[in-house]
Amino acid sequence: MNEFEHFCPEHIVMLISIAVLITAGLLIARKVSERKAMYAARILSIVVLCSEILQDILLIRDGGSLIDFLPLHLCNLGIFVNLAASFTRGRVQSFFAEVAIVLLIPGAVAALLFPDWNYRPFWSYLPLLCFFTHSLLVFIPLLFLIRRKARISFRHFWYSYLFLLVVVPPIYLLNQHAGVNYMFLMFPPSDSPLEWIFNLTDGKFYLCGLLILVTAILVVEYLIYGLIRFLNTKKSYKHP
Repeated sequence: MNEFEHFCPEHIVMLISIAVLITAGLLIARKVSERKAMYAARILSIVVLCSEILQDILLIRDGGSLIDFLPLHLCNLGIFVNLAASFTRGRVQSFFAEVAIVLLIPGAVAALLFPDWNYRPFWSYLPLLCFFTHSLLVFIPLLFLIRRKARISFRHFWYSYLFLLVVVPPIYLLNQHAGVNYMFLMFPPSDSPLEWIFNLTDGKFYLCGLLILVTAILVVEYLIYGLIRFLNTKKSYKHP
C-alpha cells in the first residue's frame, strides 16, 4: 500500500502530537521577551521556506516537473506572508500578521486534517515534510496573535479579500494556461470539504462556493475574536 487514509491511526497520532507541540511552543512564547519571540518567528519562517525548497528539490529529483511544485497554494503563500510579518513593523506587520491568522491558519489546519499528500507512504519524506511545514504555518501566526502583533477587528475584514484579490487572478490564469491546480481553484482535492462544495455546486459554481466558504470562515473567526475582545474588555472594567 503506497498511500494512507485520512484519520488513519498514524494520522491521528500525528495530529495529536502536532497539537501538543504547538500548545507547548505557545506557552513558551508567551513567557519569553518580545525580542526573542520575534527572533523565533523569523528563524521559523526561514526554516519553513528552506523546508519547502528541499521538498521541491526532492520531488523534482523523483521525476516531477518544476511547474507542478511552485509555491502557489494558499499554504505556500503563507510562507511569504509569515516572512513579511516577521521582518516588518507597524501597520505593514499588522496587515500581514492578521492575514496569516484569519486566512492562512484555517488553510493550514484544513491541510493537516485532509492532506492531499496522502498518496505517498505515511513515513516517507513528503508527508513528514508537509506535516512539519504546515504545523509551523499554524504555529507562527498564533505566535503573532499571542504577542499581539495584529489587532483583529471587523474593520480589517477586507484585509484577506485584498490579499486574495492580488494573488488569485494571476494564479487562476496560470492554472488555465499550464494545466495546474494551484489553490485548488480548478477542482478540489479528493476526500476534502472542497470536494463537497464542488459536488454541491455541480462544478459550475465551484469558485462562488469557495468564495462563500472563505467568507463564512472569516465571519465566524471575526465574531469569535470580537467576542473574546468584548469579554476581556468587560473583565478589565470589573478588575481595574
